[in-house]
Amino acid sequence: MLIALLIPRLPLQAALAARPGPPPSEPMAVGPDPLGAPRVDAPSAAAAAMGVRAGMPLSEALALCPGLALVPPDPAGARRLGERLLVGVEGLGLPVEPLGADRALLDAAPGLRLHGGPARLVARLQGLLPDAGLRIGAAPARFAALAAARNARRRPRILAAAELLAALAPLPVRLLHEDGGLDPDVCRALELVGIDRLGGLATLPRLSVRDRFGAEGLRGWRMSRGEDGGAIAPRRAETAVRATLAPPHPVATDQALERALAVLVADALADPARGLREPRLVRLEADLITGESWLCEAPLREPTADARRLVLALLPKARRLPAPAERLAVVLGRLAPGGRQLSLLPTGGEERDDRIGDAERQVRAAVGPTALLRIVGAETGSRLPERRYGLRPR
Repeated sequence: MLIALLIPRLPLQAALAARPGPPPSEPMAVGPDPLGAPRVDAPSAAAAAMGVRAGMPLSEALALCPGLALVPPDPAGARRLGERLLVGVEGLGLPVEPLGADRALLDAAPGLRLHGGPARLVARLQGLLPDAGLRIGAAPARFAALAAARNARRRPRILAAAELLAALAPLPVRLLHEDGGLDPDVCRALELVGIDRLGGLATLPRLSVRDRFGAEGLRGWRMSRGEDGGAIAPRRAETAVRATLAPPHPVATDQALERALAVLVADALADPARGLREPRLVRLEADLITGESWLCEAPLREPTADARRLVLALLPKARRLPAPAERLAVVLGRLAPGGRQLSLLPTGGEERDDRIGDAERQVRAAVGPTALLRIVGAETGSRLPERRYGLRPR
């Protein structure tokens, strides 16, 4: 059994948590990013009832809801709230797979006996974020568990294997992309041929779906029937080193920003928790005088503990700070073992292999773990080209 955890409207909750006082009752949504497109995000229930949706252009949202209140975005707060949930689940002794900042999947089997059964385990999970309205869903398959969490409200929703087809049938096809990571072009193609619900897709013959929509269509067909498996890929425990600075005056110039970064990087490198490990990722988080938060990341080509190189890697992105900052924080992540003894005379091809390995790790740090895929033979004798080869993580 898999359990899915979902924080509803995470960007809005994080933005409201940074404001003093109770949340207002009027329709609200997270305002546009200072450096991004003019689109709203995470509308409240009142705003959603008036037609406001996440990703909608700001002009269209204000036309539908003239009284819409915009809340400054807080991406750093949203990241901290999502990390707090993951750390809490790991503290319960459960393997967890993050699927974004607002949702995660965990395997319930190791915790049933440890916590005294499913009822007590769910109660422990609900107590991790008591003020966030955490939604909990459980099912034997990945996509079904996420769908159950999406439809859960005050109580957890648990789907048995015999209930999967009936529970998934009325859901829209677009959820295959939003929750299952399916190619959006496949979802649009299904809608163009009149299949807008998962029940219509689940009733189609498997071979017909494979021949018409390929491997991605077949994966969506399995998800619509609750047959996409119940395995997760637990995240590895990572230690991040953090240094914070609250200057007496807001940081508003390039010279002040460069000096603040130098101080923060030096403090982070001097943290005893780092040991001899070297970061592969450096992140800057800033609280602006406008009430917003802002962050940027700089993946490194190779791990390094050189303070000057870390500042030079982060400074070009940090100079895009949209407003003066009242508080700054630097986080050193993806720590790799450092201080290793190098061979005097590398063997033939070893330097090339090291460069390729460093390039792979740099790409994964910048784009994600699925950035590099290997082409492998599947049905090499098939008459259909798309079935002869497949992709798998490198």
